[in-house]
Amino acid sequence: MRSLIYTCLACLLLSQVSLSAKQKEAATDPAWDGLAFSIEDSRCFVGLAPVYLSVSKLKPKDGNLVGTYTINVPLMTSKNDKGKIVLPLKSKVSVLGAKGGVLKGKAHSETEEGAINDIVCVIRPEKDQAIELAITTEHRTVNFKSRYTVIEAKQDG
Repeated sequence: MRSLIYTCLACLLLSQVSLSAKQKEAATDPAWDGLAFSIEDSRCFVGLAPVYLSVSKLKPKDGNLVGTYTINVPLMTSKNDKGKIVLPLKSKVSVLGAKGGVLKGKAHSETEEGAINDIVCVIRPEKDQAIELAITTEHRTVNFKSRYTVIEAKQDG
């Protein structure tokens, strides 16, 4: 019976240590405030061709705002792309969502091996939570306009 009690106590202690480590990790990321950006899908045109952009939740991670993107070009499917967005973050999501700002980072393509494109994200809260994403490739800059919402998010999920 004692060994069962000691085993239970050890399990409780280990779970507390694990929980404490996760809380400490979250506390050490100065940008983490339990919030993320949700961006509506958007569309722009390159010439006559529509180009569609979908972005996952953008969440703070290791001092950056991180998410994934998918670009769909129906008239030229060879130009479709997907990858990871990494935007250096100098403030909390709540502050950026309320006051706005400009983030300059990189879009790391999974489709074109090794391709890394510049991305500029302009957040404009005063204009109905507008967001502009400009992705610059070696051929052109594609400008998307959309809207964002600041949402609650889990740090690791």
